[in-house]
Amino acid sequence: MVWIRLHNARYPVPGGTPRIAWAMWQTNYSATPWPHDELKPDFGYYICETLEDGTRALTYRASVTHVLPPTEVAKPEEAYDLVSEHLFDEGLRIAPHDWHDYHYNALKAEAPWPQRIVAWRARVEPFGPHVMEGLQRFPRSGWTQTEAISL
Repeated sequence: MVWIRLHNARYPVPGGTPRIAWAMWQTNYSATPWPHDELKPDFGYYICETLEDGTRALTYRASVTHVLPPTEVAKPEEAYDLVSEHLFDEGLRIAPHDWHDYHYNALKAEAPWPQRIVAWRARVEPFGPHVMEGLQRFPRSGWTQTEAISL
């Protein structure tokens, strides 16, 4: 089985790259499906994006290089600080105001806290676009698995 992560191109990540991703959820939420045990350095997955015509396709192969494992944080500022500490360097950084203004983070800031955050950075290489069945609907977690393609 191969993991696929939905990258929402309509809301590009600050810095404009799928090399970094994160998710936050309330402490009582169990994210499934999710590669909980696999999400560590060298974990490989595909990135799915929505093309201009609305079709979803695999567009990158990714290999995780850095991980912030699921960590409970009391407020949004702590989430940014942890991501900054674990994933940012001279080559990849998101300014604090861009992080807090990002639509996903702004929505999460309105939700009850504490929350858990998980974040990762990956080396990506262009792939495709490769259109295949099963990419039109993703679970709420943004992850799905398939046997239809291999890394």
